[in-house]
Amino acid sequence: WYYNKAEGNGTFWHAEGDVYKGEFRNDMANGYGEYTHINGSKYRGEFKDDVQEGHGEEEWIDGAKYVGAYKDGMKHGYGVYKWANGSVYKGNWEINKINGYGEYHWSDGRTYQGYWLENNMHGQGVYKWADGRKYEGEYVNDKKQGFGSYTYPDGRSYKG
Repeated sequence: WYYNKAEGNGTFWHAEGDVYKGEFRNDMANGYGEYTHINGSKYRGEFKDDVQEGHGEEEWIDGAKYVGAYKDGMKHGYGVYKWANGSVYKGNWEINKINGYGEYHWSDGRTYQGYWLENNMHGQGVYKWADGRKYEGEYVNDKKQGFGSYTYPDGRSYKG
């Protein structure tokens, strides 16, 4: 305590059962800490004024995990998200959404490398299927649009 405020390392138990253990400054989580939700989900990383800020790691009870940058309590900047089903996204985030350049690898072998806008493929990108098909070109809101080339596993291709 310092002037009647939580200061230094400590543990705070929330009434609903969540627990924060870590650094306090000015009566708030500031610095490194671990926040455990009553359902078992956890965040380990940096805090600023009671919200996730800086680098952190979040794990959910279904097995999903995010490691990367946070700003104002949201995924923001570079990060890696692994879904429970094995799919993985590596790339940019903005206000908790996939935005900017990134790579998405689905658990069934499909991949996309390119640009995203609010969780949708948007802009130039390369989409590959596990069977050898490949599309390289423009996307608008998750749909092929504009110029692109599509290659079939047997070598045939379409451009236009």
